Amino acid sequence: MGLNFEEYKHEYFKSVRKGGIDWALFPMKLYQLGKRLFWDPATIDLSKDVEDWKKLSDLEKLFIINVGSKFSAGEEAVALDLHPLIVTLVKEGRVEEVMYLEQFVYEESKHVEAFRRFFDAVGVKEDLTAFTKELSPNYRKIFYEELPKAMWNLSKDQSPENEVKAVVTYNLIVEGVAAEGGYNIFRYINKKFNILPGLGKMVNWIATDESRHIAFGVYLIARLIKEWGERVYKVAMDHLNYLAPYAIGIFSEPGVPQEGKIPFDLTPEVTVEYAKKLLNVRIDAVNRAKEMKLEMLTPKDLGVIEQ
Repeated sequence: MGLNFEEYKHEYFKSVRKGGIDWALFPMKLYQLGKRLFWDPATIDLSKDVEDWKKLSDLEKLFIINVGSKFSAGEEAVALDLHPLIVTLVKEGRVEEVMYLEQFVYEESKHVEAFRRFFDAVGVKEDLTAFTKELSPNYRKIFYEELPKAMWNLSKDQSPENEVKAVVTYNLIVEGVAAEGGYNIFRYINKKFNILPGLGKMVNWIATDESRHIAFGVYLIARLIKEWGERVYKVAMDHLNYLAPYAIGIFSEPGVPQEGKIPFDLTPEVTVEYAKKLLNVRIDAVNRAKEMKLEMLTPKDLGVIEQ
């Protein structure tokens, strides 16, 4: 069955209609921040990281490769799988949200570039696929199965229930728990051992971007709840609870495939317990946002980082 182009015919263009673009909408506030906080992965100096890498033990290198490979693959996944949501919002005529998401997907592509540049700089050239599949069933469940399923279901059915499932999966679980929990590990290593400064800078910039992405997800979930009622809220919370064990499970799987040893003095407080806290933070943010007037919502309300 071919594509029905009638669904995508434009009736008007908002930028030339009376009133034009609504700069006060929350997504446009994020859009303006994204322009101001632009960064280029190619300009980050990784020379000290190369020297630090040579001094790491094999176990330490293996741990960073394991976590880094999950990031690189995860950033690639979210760059690839955002498009059905963009198309859904195009069909709904939500120009400001589409404009922000187009900036958003560009940022995800920069994150892929950043991690690949780090691996190339330190000489990691081998196939790392096993770290994201065979050695991490929880990661595989989310990134290889649940994320594409939730996002691409929108290409068949743009119901509010499917839309909120997609946003919960992408913004709250993948970005809000899995990614943010991983950043915490890198920040811990960078700060405690004063190593890999280029990677540390890279992670901080990525986390700045992701704070806007997560905030957009919270905003969109709150908008859907306000428009469609408590049944959409229930779907969101049910889906969050379904995915949560897998997201937290990523941090309880063996960090490296060698006798279960975890280097860098990492503790559950930095890994599993931190991921659990993040999950509660995301739930609280949705509950706060759904009670607020969206026109009054600011990036700061949802924890957006402004460097």
